[in-house]
Amino acid sequence: MAKKTTSTKTGSAPKAAATKVVTAVRNTAVPPTAKKVTAAQITTDMIACRAFEISLSGQGGTELDNWLRAEQELQGA
Repeated sequence: MAKKTTSTKTGSAPKAAATKVVTAVRNTAVPPTAKKVTAAQITTDMIACRAFEISLSGQGGTELDNWLRAEQELQGA
């Protein structure tokens, strides 16, 4: 099925705007997926363990800094 276009004209009136009706066409039989599968969910235990490792490394900061850094590292950011 192709795009369908309809336009209207009037006799003596100024040029009327054309009205377009566009129908979407799907060229595949495979339905789109709702959501893509993401990486495994990161748990608070995983974040806590990584934050603890950061604090033991001697390169950490406050508990909050270590927690945020651990979250970023685990998310791959």
